[in-house]
Amino acid sequence: MRRPHPVLIRVALGIFMGMLAASLIAGQGAQPSGKLVLFADLNAFGPPSNPDSCTARNRFKKGETVGFRLVAVDGGTNEAEASAEVTVHVSFGGKMLDLPALYRGVPHKTPSGGNMPIHVGMWTTKWIVPEDAPTGIVNYTATARDKFGRTAEWKPIGSEPSLLTIVQ
Repeated sequence: MRRPHPVLIRVALGIFMGMLAASLIAGQGAQPSGKLVLFADLNAFGPPSNPDSCTARNRFKKGETVGFRLVAVDGGTNEAEASAEVTVHVSFGGKMLDLPALYRGVPHKTPSGGNMPIHVGMWTTKWIVPEDAPTGIVNYTATARDKFGRTAEWKPIGSEPSLLTIVQ
């Protein structure tokens, strides 16, 4: 019986190792590599024609639209976790509202039928300050849960002047 040539053994082994490495690389992302991390900020939301639309601010009047922009990432890769379901929880005047956020990494339509801009890795939701809302600080937090069962919570930091405030 003839023995295989050492070069053929090395070539076959190299092909096998290359296929194994390719399958491992293709499988990356199938499991999380870190904690789910959530970030958020506040903005004035409005139509594109409004020069104040999407500007960062924390003071709102009754009837104005508070925009919440959120980012959920895998803390091990710093990549957006598109499977996350993100919710903002707003507490005001003895009421608690849960506002589900929309993942903006895929196409969506505006209420008027136009196309929303795509922002990979971002979730958004809005809250129109009701006419009966009391003035003062509004407490809010955000939570997220992804397909792996990981959860994250975000709470605003800072002193009262930097928190969401209804001024009129």
